[in-house]
Amino acid sequence: MVRRVVISHFFNEAYLLPWWLKHHRDIFDHGVLIDYASTDGSADICRSLVPGWEVVQSENASFAAIMCDFEVMKHEQRFPGAWKLVLNTTEFFVAPGLEKMERLLVQHDMTGVRLPGAVMIDTEPDVAPDPALPLVQQKSSGIWESEMDFKGLQIPGLTFPTRSRFYHRYEIGAYTPGRHSSQLPRQVNGSRDLGSIHWYGYSPWTNAFKARKLQISDRRDTFDVKNGFGAQHQADIDELDRRWAKLAPLSNALSLTA
Repeated sequence: MVRRVVISHFFNEAYLLPWWLKHHRDIFDHGVLIDYASTDGSADICRSLVPGWEVVQSENASFAAIMCDFEVMKHEQRFPGAWKLVLNTTEFFVAPGLEKMERLLVQHDMTGVRLPGAVMIDTEPDVAPDPALPLVQQKSSGIWESEMDFKGLQIPGLTFPTRSRFYHRYEIGAYTPGRHSSQLPRQVNGSRDLGSIHWYGYSPWTNAFKARKLQISDRRDTFDVKNGFGAQHQADIDELDRRWAKLAPLSNALSLTA
């Protein structure tokens, strides 16, 4: 029986995927990786590094937040009884106390936990990370969302805590658009020392990383553009650098155990 399942979707993520897959294959028993018609070999990287996981073609032609969430929930429903987490390729689940967290959730009959999130910001952009070493160990600087002044920063897409992903054991996550929250009952706020999400939104700040951020804008669905979903993806290289420059002075080394 599959005990833990991670579900993710990707488009041309050959730069980040090797780090992401190696990190999460040590945590989850199984994964469902949804490919949005990548052309850079991303699917082959998945098949090579996690041969027992599923690589499936997305049923959606473009990035549409609501339809994407609907698709991942259909995959969630395939694994009754399993612990589930849906992540983007930029989101790394750091969980030093995972077994304890699961045990507490079962003990108190909770449906799931809202994991605290951190925005990772590279403070050494001239130091490129080694592909052979874990990214979370090489680039560990960031800001906990609970400590961010979102209003003062005035950065599109960073207007409220958005990286608090939901780790649960129900059939589906019943997410609001973007999976920033869940409508399921019996939720609890998580603790950093047990599990958190490190969102590599501004790290590693290399040319290859910036290139992957710039490719998303043209893939957004017209409905999403009209209604403001995924606004953080609407930026050119100068705007991306301006956002990073605002955040970098606030970034500090985050512990992987708390």
